[in-house]
Amino acid sequence: MILALDAGNTRVKWGLHDGSSWLSKGWVASADATGLVEAWKGIAAPDRIVVSNVAGTQVAVQIEAACKGWPAQIRWVSAVESQCDVRNGYEIPAQLGSDRWAALIAARAIAPEGCVVVNAGTAMTVDALTAEGVFMGGLIIPGLATMLRALAESTAAIGEGGGHYRELPRNTPDAVYSGALSAMVGAVWHMNALLAGEIKRAPTCLLSGGDAQVLLPLLSGKTRMVDNLVLDGLLRIALE
Repeated sequence: MILALDAGNTRVKWGLHDGSSWLSKGWVASADATGLVEAWKGIAAPDRIVVSNVAGTQVAVQIEAACKGWPAQIRWVSAVESQCDVRNGYEIPAQLGSDRWAALIAARAIAPEGCVVVNAGTAMTVDALTAEGVFMGGLIIPGLATMLRALAESTAAIGEGGGHYRELPRNTPDAVYSGALSAMVGAVWHMNALLAGEIKRAPTCLLSGGDAQVLLPLLSGKTRMVDNLVLDGLLRIALE
């Protein structure tokens, strides 16, 4: 049994895998990762525990406490120069977020022809992976809720919430929501164009994260939504 955890800024997502399929998945708020104890009541004890944590020291402590009843040691994932047929193009490989690294490893198995890897959460990452398995680089921009909140907090005349996506918005809430979503879509299009120039074909776009559903209708071309790329990548790391 392999227990994989993706500890992000908003949620700690987890999945229990038996080597063939995911037996169960769930999440708790990162602000109170102690909830993992209750969430894991009744699950089979894992033989391996693999974790990506970008949520900070306090969450790491709470994860350790939730796992202390099991004999398995926690494997804390960090990015390296090369792993699972992916080569890390970051200037300092270890500085790449462990969640991005795990997502790239999952993406390599799903779209070996080269792909843009999008994880749309509190922040949205947009990463380019070549057909040779080389991570070329990527973008980090605020996620949808983060952008909307920042604009509401930084301006006097713009409130938060209530907008819908429109190609040509004609009221302020729609203009704010559509602008934020269009900025995210533009980042994906930009990376698609850069990678297409490198691999000489239109790349596949793999889309994951909490905002994936709202982005999907606005992304043309070969776009595929994946439930949780980070958990899938952590599983591959655990099995290497």
